[in-house]
Amino acid sequence: MARNHNEIETKNSMLEPLKSKEVLHNYSVSSMNRKRLVLGFGALLIIFVLLVFKMGKIQIVRAEEMQERATAIQTLDTDVDSKRGAILDAEGNILAQTVTRYELYVYTSELYNSDNLSEAQKEYNIQKLAKITGVDEKEVEKKLKGKDPQPLIATGLTRDQVKKVKKNFEGAIVIKTTAARDYPNGAFAAQILGNLDSSMKARSGLELQYNSILAGSKGRTVKKTDRQGNTVSSYNRKTYQPVDGYNIETTIDSVIQKHVEDALEKGMERTGASSITCIVMNPKTGDILAYAETPEYDPNKPYQPSDSKELAKYKKLSQKEQSEYLSRMWTIEAVSSIYEPGSTFKLIAASAGLELGTVTDASRYTCNGTINVNGTRLHCTGVHGTQDINVAVGHSCNPALAKVALDMGGKGMYQYAKLFGLTSRTGVDLPNEESSMVKDVNKLTGVDLATMGYGQGIAVTPIQLITAINAMGNDGVLMKPKVVKRITDSNGKTVKEFEDVEVRQVLTKETADRMCEIMEYYVEEAGGTKAYVSGYRVGGKTGTANIASGGGYSSATDTSFVAMAPMEDPVISMLVIVHKPTKMSYGNNTAGPIIKEIMSKCLPYLGVEKKAGAEQQKAMVEIPNVTGMDSDKAISLLKSKGFKIKIQPEGSGSKTFVVQDQYPKSGNKANKGTTVYIYSE
Repeated sequence: MARNHNEIETKNSMLEPLKSKEVLHNYSVSSMNRKRLVLGFGALLIIFVLLVFKMGKIQIVRAEEMQERATAIQTLDTDVDSKRGAILDAEGNILAQTVTRYELYVYTSELYNSDNLSEAQKEYNIQKLAKITGVDEKEVEKKLKGKDPQPLIATGLTRDQVKKVKKNFEGAIVIKTTAARDYPNGAFAAQILGNLDSSMKARSGLELQYNSILAGSKGRTVKKTDRQGNTVSSYNRKTYQPVDGYNIETTIDSVIQKHVEDALEKGMERTGASSITCIVMNPKTGDILAYAETPEYDPNKPYQPSDSKELAKYKKLSQKEQSEYLSRMWTIEAVSSIYEPGSTFKLIAASAGLELGTVTDASRYTCNGTINVNGTRLHCTGVHGTQDINVAVGHSCNPALAKVALDMGGKGMYQYAKLFGLTSRTGVDLPNEESSMVKDVNKLTGVDLATMGYGQGIAVTPIQLITAINAMGNDGVLMKPKVVKRITDSNGKTVKEFEDVEVRQVLTKETADRMCEIMEYYVEEAGGTKAYVSGYRVGGKTGTANIASGGGYSSATDTSFVAMAPMEDPVISMLVIVHKPTKMSYGNNTAGPIIKEIMSKCLPYLGVEKKAGAEQQKAMVEIPNVTGMDSDKAISLLKSKGFKIKIQPEGSGSKTFVVQDQYPKSGNKANKGTTVYIYSE
């Protein structure tokens, strides 16, 4: 026992150091736990304090903001569309309007995907829906068989169609209404009206220019909702009524517009042009009476041209090319593009020279076919000999008008280019008006000035050119062009009226009258006879200009004719530009017949009476071809047709010669008594 006791004692004494270590270890662990607890409590305390501050900030500092956000979550704010105003012609006829379009949706479970329906009933439903809506039966069947339980079957339904479909399928259909823009006359006046996209956003034309007037302002409906979006019954719904758009009444005369569009369609076929632009105005008011371009398009279907041939070309284009094509098609060419006017600009140069006094009745201009300007030889279309300003414009003589420009100098030319409004935008109420390109007067060379005299080296918009020439038919007063004359409300009451705006006096009445005489001479006896209308005094000037390309000029041309009538008191003016004709050349041949067709229909419509004077009743005779003939035979033939003859150069008719050229050219028609110039060299 003693031994055992001693053994136990010994073991206990051996364990004492171990117990001491365990106690120390336990103490250390306990101390660490206390520290951790303190740190943990401290962290929780800090977090709690931060939360208290955060809650305080939210509840006190940001209380108003939080309330607004809560209100916004519980508030449903819905736009209420306004009705877009109409666009009317000068007589109040609708050219564009907003209409309600009906869309038809059906429940396929009721009309097709049901075990209770026989095959005959399904077939009947397909046929009946197709018959009422005009949608192809196969398309209807495809939609009924599809995965959509409520497919859209048809859009653009009439009220009668809606009544019929309700009568036959009430309970199995849903009718939805949408506002849509409608152009009841299709492609009529398309470019000037413009169009909207599918969301009723204005894209071009008057729709874009007067968008804020036409669109009005949207209304709002505000109501309280619960979390599920249901209306809270205790809250009164607030409704802010929309303000419908105003109507705009334009200066467009639909009768004249129709005559213009018909003439352009024929002109495209006859000339093989890439496009034709025509603008018709009243020179005394600045009103645009008609505007048309080809190819045309239907604003109801704005993503393709109307013409079948153009559509075939369009479909072959790449996506990028199609986008560019549409952009051009929607653009108002007369406002948004510039071109070199060619010889139509000779009217501007001649009138400026007359006004400055550098051109007089005694002025004479000799044309040998060219003119040398500072070592550069500029060419003419013929050899015109010595001529006064009337005949020089009648011959459309480049050297003569180059000399007119050189005589008045760069400052004189620029002075009248500015007065005529050719260096600034006209301010016409149409979108995207382009600026002209006129060289800096301080950098102008002699050649630049000379070519400007006959309409090259300067680029203007068609609206600038016709507005300038209109001043000649308005006693020298330049008028601001406009398309809208009145804004009205839904009851037809005038909200705003646009008065005629006189920009400035450009020419004296005497000079303006002289220019009218020159224009009338050009159409009756010189190079513009294709526009002559029997019984009316029509005046004008043609132009043919090669199209600039790659720093030079291409063989392609813009041919044009600017005209007005009656010259004793003009009430109508027009500019026709035939772009890139392929079947014929020169403005008299391409644009002249278009001018004649429009004038012959519009002058009687406007109440202009035919004159019984001898000059209006002269018989038109075709000018024979005498180029290459012996001069004696040529003179005899021309006299037999009733023409007067003048030999150029003067003094060269003392002996017989072979006719080298003639003016006017053969094939043109002219009045008996018209002077035909024959050239010996």
